[in-house]
Amino acid sequence: MDTSILPSHITAAFQKWSLVTKEKMASPLDYDPQSPHYWSEHPKDKVFGANTNAFSSRLSGFSICHPIYHENIMLLATRHAIYSAAVSTEETATFMLLPSWNKDMTTNPYASLCRKYPHMCKFMGTIPSNQLQYAKVSFWNKYHFPNTHSWEFQVIAIWNTKGRVCLNAHNKDWLKELAKEIPEAKWEIQNIHNHPYQTALGTGHTTLRTQQI
Repeated sequence: MDTSILPSHITAAFQKWSLVTKEKMASPLDYDPQSPHYWSEHPKDKVFGANTNAFSSRLSGFSICHPIYHENIMLLATRHAIYSAAVSTEETATFMLLPSWNKDMTTNPYASLCRKYPHMCKFMGTIPSNQLQYAKVSFWNKYHFPNTHSWEFQVIAIWNTKGRVCLNAHNKDWLKELAKEIPEAKWEIQNIHNHPYQTALGTGHTTLRTQQI
């Protein structure tokens, strides 16, 4: 299964409120032109300004990652984000945007992996399937997913303590402001702790308590 293009207001909101300056696992056809840096899997995309191979180095800084919809790739991307957050000495936060098949995150291997590292992984919110609208690109219409689909969409933050501290120092209400600009999502609005051993994990399940802004 392939991926599809996120609506521009989602990437813009992360850039505005979550300090995101990097887009991982994108391409010249689907990256947000407002992103200062993006990564593609194809070396030839360097001519279009892309960095290549997001797995070739540790993630650092603030990134958004919307990988292709292939279970192994999504698991590898999640694992790489967790490893990077664990070893990085810089502020690091990677916001993973992942589909939730069958509306149950417990069956997804990347969600199970996140639960093993609750001090670094936070289930931030869910976009219900009937609210998820991918961007329409005229020359890709015949290859694109239809806007009617069965999966929900999970937003998962994978970060280290320095990343959380930096976000809160920049704006203590950054998550509430992010939620306002992505109103189609159901967000888990709660304090994000800066202590390195304080759990940062949300429920990760859409049927538990969430708040829609």
